[in-house]
Amino acid sequence: MRVIAVSVLTTNLTNMVGVDALLTAESTAAVRSFNRFGRLAWERTAWPLASRLTQVIPDVRVRSVDVGSGGASYTSAPTVAFSGGGGSSAAGTATINSDGEVNGVAMTNNGTGFTGVPTVSFSGGGGSGATATANLLAYLDFGTTIGEIFRVTEQDPYGLGNARDIAFRNVYVTGASEYGESILPQRSSTSPVWVYYRSPYPNYASNATDFPYLFAEYVVLGAYGDYLSADGQLDKANSIYQQAESVLQVELDKLERQEGQSQPLLIETYGTTIATTA
Repeated sequence: MRVIAVSVLTTNLTNMVGVDALLTAESTAAVRSFNRFGRLAWERTAWPLASRLTQVIPDVRVRSVDVGSGGASYTSAPTVAFSGGGGSSAAGTATINSDGEVNGVAMTNNGTGFTGVPTVSFSGGGGSGATATANLLAYLDFGTTIGEIFRVTEQDPYGLGNARDIAFRNVYVTGASEYGESILPQRSSTSPVWVYYRSPYPNYASNATDFPYLFAEYVVLGAYGDYLSADGQLDKANSIYQQAESVLQVELDKLERQEGQSQPLLIETYGTTIATTA
C-alpha cells in the first residue's frame, strides 16, 4: 500500500491555507480533521487496503436452555449448573411457576469454548425432577481486528468452486470486545469459517508515516473545509467539502467500475444465503 506521512498532509494543508506555518492549535485540529475524513473514507466501501479475508474459529456458547420436564414441588427457584461440553463459565437463573415447576432458564452468562452440548442440572429449591437441554450457538468475536463483517463463508471464496455463504447477525453483548460480535444463527460448530471483513480505522498521530496515500487529497481538502468553517467562511467551506467529495468519488469509480471490485449482494431466503453480484 502506498503511504504518505501526516507531516506531508499538514504541509499540503498549510500551502492550501496560504500561510508559512500553522499555529500549534491549528496543527492539532488538522490532524483531527485528517482522521475524521480518513475514517469517513475508510468506512465508505470495502477498500482493498482496509479489507481482510481470514479463517476464524467460532466461539461456541450456550445461547439458551429448553426445559423438558418442570419437575415438582419447587418452593423457590433451584440453582442451575452446566457441566461437560468442553466449555466453561455458562450460568443461568431458573424460574418456577405457581405449581412448583421449573418453567424456564434465563442465561446470565453464555460461557465460552464449548465443543459439545453441556449437561444442565438443577439443585435446591425444595423440589426435584426438572430437566433441561442446552442450545449451542457459534459466535464471532470481533476483538480488536474486525471492524465490520461483510461476508462469512464455509469455504475460501477465492478458492475453487462456490463458497457457501453463512448467515450472520451482529449483536451487542455485555462484556464483549470493543468492536462487538456476530452470531451465526445456523451453526453450533467450532469448525473454521472464512470471514471477509473491514479492519478498524487506525487513528494516525501527527508523526505517523503510514497514512493511506489513496485518501491524501480527500482528507487535506476536508481539513481545509474544517479550517474555513472554523474561520466563519461557511460558503467557501461547503464548496471545498463538495470538492473533497468529488475527489473521493473518483477513487470509488476506479475501484468499483474500472477495477470491477463491487461487493456481492447477499440474499437470504428460508435460512439460505445466496451471493450474487450487485
